[in-house]
Amino acid sequence: MPMPSREPGLHPRYHHYASHSPWSQLLSSPMETPSIKGLYYRRVRKVGALDASPVDLKKEILINVGGRRYLLPWSTLDQFPLSRLSKLRLCRSYEEIAQLCDDYDEDSQEFFFDRSPSAFGVIVSFLAAGKLVLLQEMCALSFQEELAYWGIEEAHLERCCLRKLLRKLEELEELAKLHREEALQQQRGAHRPTSQSSRWGLCMNRLREMVENPQSGLPGKVFACLSILFVATTAVSLCVSTMPDLRAEEDKVSVL
Repeated sequence: MPMPSREPGLHPRYHHYASHSPWSQLLSSPMETPSIKGLYYRRVRKVGALDASPVDLKKEILINVGGRRYLLPWSTLDQFPLSRLSKLRLCRSYEEIAQLCDDYDEDSQEFFFDRSPSAFGVIVSFLAAGKLVLLQEMCALSFQEELAYWGIEEAHLERCCLRKLLRKLEELEELAKLHREEALQQQRGAHRPTSQSSRWGLCMNRLREMVENPQSGLPGKVFACLSILFVATTAVSLCVSTMPDLRAEEDKVSVL
């Protein structure tokens, strides 16, 4: 089955978008992954819950992902030796199996995975037909986590889907950066009074509370009354200074 080539040293992350990045070379490649028509049902088969046919672990594997059961020949996984399903073939004990799946039924030889069935439907279609597309109704980060869990590299995505995934991941990264900056600013504001426990810090806090909140206590009420008295005195003095008689007296004094 033809697969998209992956350059050595390529690390499937979404932070690099420069022209010299391996991602840019991958995205600019004119090659498209041709789907293998007619081989899907020979490479994977979805079985019902009542299908209790015996499974030969030497030839195929029966898996249950979120209630959906699939029967895959081991030959389907030959080109993906680092995938989670391929590693099950090398397990020799129940402890080794438990490290790769959530549960295992020895009677039916069925492997259980508590993962997203929709995301695995896309992945199993890729294993069978060679086309890996982005699941639109799923969060980009969640889909990326699903690919990492099953051991499927993001580089296998179709070019258009890979562009969408990288763009969404970039938007989420910018949003997360803004949230981190806001949280950092709030944390700095919360820890701004470093001398909180000192006498000077306590005095400053009490003075701030007295000035800003008149209902904080007797000092606050006294300060509020004095402030009103000063404002009223200033207003009265300004009004008196504009009276004609007072101005006439001021003019006489200035002439003398």
